[in-house]
Amino acid sequence: MDDAPEHLKDVDPGLIGRRASQGVMFLLLRYGGVQAAGLVANIVLSRLLAPSAFGIYAITLALLVFFAWLSDFGLGAALLQKQTPMTESDLRSVFTVQQAVLIALVVVVMLAAPTLSEAYHLGAGGDWYFRAMAVGALLASLKTVPNIVLERKLLYGRLTVVEVSEVLLFQAVAVALAFARLGPWAFIWAVVVSKAAGVVLTFALARWRPGLGLEATALRGLWWFAVPFQLTWITYLFRDYLIPILGGLVLSTVQVGYLNWAFALAGVPGQMAQVVGRVAFPSYSRLLEDRSRLARAVDSSIRVLFVVAIPAHLAVIVLGRWLILFVFSAKWLPALVPLYFLSLYWAGTSITTPLVSLLNAAGRVRATLVLNIIWTIAQVGLSLVFLQWYGYVGIAVAFAIVRGLAVIVVIAMVLPVVPIRLGQAVAVPLAVAIGVSVAGYAATLVLPANLPDLVLVAVGMAAAYAAVLFAVDRRRLRVEIGNLMVQIQPAANK
Repeated sequence: MDDAPEHLKDVDPGLIGRRASQGVMFLLLRYGGVQAAGLVANIVLSRLLAPSAFGIYAITLALLVFFAWLSDFGLGAALLQKQTPMTESDLRSVFTVQQAVLIALVVVVMLAAPTLSEAYHLGAGGDWYFRAMAVGALLASLKTVPNIVLERKLLYGRLTVVEVSEVLLFQAVAVALAFARLGPWAFIWAVVVSKAAGVVLTFALARWRPGLGLEATALRGLWWFAVPFQLTWITYLFRDYLIPILGGLVLSTVQVGYLNWAFALAGVPGQMAQVVGRVAFPSYSRLLEDRSRLARAVDSSIRVLFVVAIPAHLAVIVLGRWLILFVFSAKWLPALVPLYFLSLYWAGTSITTPLVSLLNAAGRVRATLVLNIIWTIAQVGLSLVFLQWYGYVGIAVAFAIVRGLAVIVVIAMVLPVVPIRLGQAVAVPLAVAIGVSVAGYAATLVLPANLPDLVLVAVGMAAAYAAVLFAVDRRRLRVEIGNLMVQIQPAANK
């Protein structure tokens, strides 16, 4: 494959560890930049728009995400996991299948939009929300293959450029249109505009040009992995988008807005797990021959999340009421209790996301499919039961309970595959985070409730956590930081 085009060449095996570390760094930088900008935008949007606008956006966005995954058939993930180099036939076949399926789905939505609008209580003009978001889904799907090219080569710096650009453009358009009092359309137009810009930028950075083609032999080699993988991810998406998909049918758009707003705020630190999981899958796939290195990589992934994400989740729980009152406005107080439970739900992703990525990379996609089907059934069933008992808050409670059970099951599934040592990796940061959170909660009980004291407690918790963790785990942190700094040097210096 030496004479193959650059976009078809696989990354040098000697660079996998370094590029994976660079990938985590790039995506964490992307996460930090996006979340900082997103926090400002979310505050503005939360103050300008009604909870019902957030509910409508959540319901229609679920359509976009579901279509994006359904049209892929898992072929994209199969290309990432493929042990031999990609060919142009692979890329064009995947692109052709995906676009054919998605165009058919978009036509169905265009015709069924009035029925969907009525079922989800979107009111007059609601059918156009669905139609506009279907266009956004079509635009988003065009990026799948060039994204595969970049991810296969672990070029997360370029992916970061695309994603940051999309998110910042989305936020700018949404805020501008919210000031123009366009209500839910502020979100929907922001999606369409940002996805269109993302398509252009992705193709430019991947240096791959779209083309149609369908080669049976190219697809045949991918189906064995793709189909169960895709079924797994469809159940995953249905589970995580249960609030708008199911909630939208049985709740008002205002209640969906409360739940989805809490889900998004609780998910700010939880997105770190998605960053690590995204890099982990292609990286783990290339370490399967060395189980000891693979185990260390998994332990390191989870430890990073426990060092950074878990204390952030606990801080959201401790400071949630003050955050709503003094930052987002009191109209979001009905989302406070869901925020507590959904923070626990997202905290569980620090374990389940890397471990499910490991199982998929190891080819255990059928096992993860069964897991996700059972997981989804349990979450739907418990949500419906708790909805009857506790109203819309019951859905958040069900999410937290089922995630806790899933953590136990996933660990049990992974141990026979790779000898991970989670206790050694997470005990110290978890203990320190809990201790600092208890102290922070005590501070909120004695200090006046106002914005300056919110800032004071938040900064104090962060400083105390960093100081205590470094004091009790200094040696390991120094080694990890040193290794990371070596690995993120440009690959050319190797």
